[in-house]
Amino acid sequence: MILTTAPIVVAQQPPAPATAADVIAHVQSYWQNMQSYQVPIVMSGSVKVSFLSVPFRMDGTEYYEAPDKQALHLNNVPPPARGFENTVSNMGTPATWPLNYDITLKGTQPYGKHTAFVLVGTPKRGGNVKTMTMFVNVKTYAIEAVNFAYNNGASLVVSLSHHGLSPFHQATSATVDARFPGYTGSAQIFYGTYKFNVPIDPSVFEKR
Repeated sequence: MILTTAPIVVAQQPPAPATAADVIAHVQSYWQNMQSYQVPIVMSGSVKVSFLSVPFRMDGTEYYEAPDKQALHLNNVPPPARGFENTVSNMGTPATWPLNYDITLKGTQPYGKHTAFVLVGTPKRGGNVKTMTMFVNVKTYAIEAVNFAYNNGASLVVSLSHHGLSPFHQATSATVDARFPGYTGSAQIFYGTYKFNVPIDPSVFEKR
């Protein structure tokens, strides 16, 4: 009797992206059919100015229109917390990052419960930002964090959570930690139900 052994089949893993452009392309693929969204949010936290710490809780709406329009409108904003309204506008989008930054892939590292690609961008045209660092989930290509370091020593860290990925990989909650010369603050953001590909009034993107 001749015994034969069935060949062992090893599942092939898809090749890891070799460049920052490959990672960005994967991220952009989830955004390409998203022309717009609006989503209600609730933000709570505190801001410290000089020696005074001011707690706050605000609600409002976040808007996006492809490829690069973003706005966050909050209600009943205490003066020390007005800087948080500009956080979204400062981040940009996967469509605009390659236009505004020279981005390199620095490899992978553990991030939370996952492994993330680490991409570092330096501004192409100078400005206040020194570097932007992104953490992108190696399996889902969802953006898990965007960190900004500024030339004056300030920093802005935005960490994103995804509980049940939407078709466009939008966050369900986020934490923001801001440290600027005039103030420091932290906040928790909770996103409601997204409305995708809906008409957005152009006036919401005008500077207020």
